[in-house]
Amino acid sequence: MPTRVCAEDELELGEAFKVIIDGVPVALVKDSAGNCFALGDTCSHGDISLSEGFVEGDEIECWAHGGKFELATGAPRALPVSDPVPVYPLTIVDGDVYVDVTSRVDVAAYLASA
Repeated sequence: MPTRVCAEDELELGEAFKVIIDGVPVALVKDSAGNCFALGDTCSHGDISLSEGFVEGDEIECWAHGGKFELATGAPRALPVSDPVPVYPLTIVDGDVYVDVTSRVDVAAYLASA
């Protein structure tokens, strides 16, 4: 079930911040184009918070190791990461951001629609 996490205007362009939803650490990101994403906040290479990393274009970079992940799919884009991070469904309703950590974005469907 989706959980309200913040107002959309609290998300800054090109920034990420961490929220905990039902015990799950989530990085909320608004890319430079204004698209919002919810990813697992822990880098798959080490126990590092991705929300402390850098957002550039459609990627987030782990500040500790330089690994990069695609925001929409969680797919690894730069070594040393080789495993994806989860991406959770995010919806915006009446200016509020909702995230559902009980399911994951269907990456194949997302890629087919892109």
